[in-house]
Amino acid sequence: MDLSRRAIILIYGRAFSFFLSLLIPVVLSRLLLKEDYGSYQQLIVIYSIVQAVLLLGMPQSLLYYFPRKEPEEHPLLIRQTWTILLLSALVVTSLFWIGAEMTKTYIPGNHLQPFIFLLGIYTGIMILVIPIQNLLIVESNESLAMRFMIGFTLIDILVLPTAAWYNPTTLGMVHGILTTATLKLVIVLSYVYTNYISKKIVGTPYYMEQITYGIPVGLTAMIYVINVNIDKYMVGLFFSSSVFAAYYLGSLWAPIFGWITQSVAQVVTPRLSKYHKENNLEEMRNLYRNAIQRLFTIFFPATIFLAIVAEPLIITLFTDNYSDTVPIFTIYLLLLPTYSFNLGWILMASRQTKFILRLAIFAATINAVLSYLLITNLEGDNRLLAIPFATVAVTWLVTITVMNKSMSTIKSKLIQTYPWNHIGKVILISIVCAAPIVGVSLLDLAHLVELMISAVLFGILFIFLSLKAKVIGDDEIKLVKSFLPF
Repeated sequence: MDLSRRAIILIYGRAFSFFLSLLIPVVLSRLLLKEDYGSYQQLIVIYSIVQAVLLLGMPQSLLYYFPRKEPEEHPLLIRQTWTILLLSALVVTSLFWIGAEMTKTYIPGNHLQPFIFLLGIYTGIMILVIPIQNLLIVESNESLAMRFMIGFTLIDILVLPTAAWYNPTTLGMVHGILTTATLKLVIVLSYVYTNYISKKIVGTPYYMEQITYGIPVGLTAMIYVINVNIDKYMVGLFFSSSVFAAYYLGSLWAPIFGWITQSVAQVVTPRLSKYHKENNLEEMRNLYRNAIQRLFTIFFPATIFLAIVAEPLIITLFTDNYSDTVPIFTIYLLLLPTYSFNLGWILMASRQTKFILRLAIFAATINAVLSYLLITNLEGDNRLLAIPFATVAVTWLVTITVMNKSMSTIKSKLIQTYPWNHIGKVILISIVCAAPIVGVSLLDLAHLVELMISAVLFGILFIFLSLKAKVIGDDEIKLVKSFLPF
């Protein structure tokens, strides 16, 4: 199957799952008090950090090892991968139990203490669930991966609002996520056992080799999560839970759009790994350039459009109670263009995981220092709004570094590596398309009506101008047609 089609299947699945999952914060922001919703999201932030490192880079290691092993060796790889994950899950559950007891002793009355051990159980379960997506993708089974994504999202949609309805507290939400995790675990283990673990195991285990590859990736993922969430830690430390709830919803959007680059990465990285093994730098350059070209066509117009409709979008979804989310949301949109360039695929495929780790540590350190200085030295609204600027600035710095290192790896120059002509056309077209949307925003329309009119106008005009300027070509048209039912 064509790489673009495989990536788009995953993008469709994640897009559909994303828009379905928007129902969850829409419902929860109405059922829960701001304080309870803020506490719940603080627990989710803790989970995202811990699971990132305790996955030990196993999902990414599948992208590296699976295409390099013979089919008869795959059961061994999968068995040892889930064995490592099981041991990690037991460790994280134990650590959270110890943490809960220590919090009870040394920080009595902490509002998160009653939920820490339960969060550890949830984290341990999800460590065994998360790698299924990468496994399905390296099997070239993107359609099933898409169904898994949507199915897991439907489980969340059915369970979490129900839990909030019956028990609209933080504890009710923790019980809800435990239920969803258990259901997902049953599905994942059934698939893994049936297709791999029950099969004949061929070859010699290489646990340490896989762990050596994976640990820098896992640490990098953890530091990346910390880097993206440092501002939230600061807000949680210096502001109330209700302010955190509004801030979280504003900062949520830009990172979520990472599902697009994640989908492309899961398809492209194994191919880059294969080309690197063959020392085929020309194919690596072509694949990298084409991916950037198509990603920029998505992310830059999205940045412009969402910046203009930020206020009606946020208020429509989360009510006027969260109007203070709008400026935070707008600042975070500056991250979207980095998703077109901050692609560590070449570095992952060429086993430069230690460089990625060092870069992540550097970025997290700079972000932490800058965020702390801003939050402790500014006053009023600027004290809160300046924090996301630190994350955005550091992310752009990392993006430039990754771009430079990638060019060095594939022995390419700046002018050759990136499709500058295409990028210029997309920027110009996006600006032209923004003009009528700004006009619509000046009219006194209901927020939902404004959103619908703006989306239709921007979409039609962008497609028309892109076709005229050859930004969207025959290949893209054929690709879209291949997804149509007739």
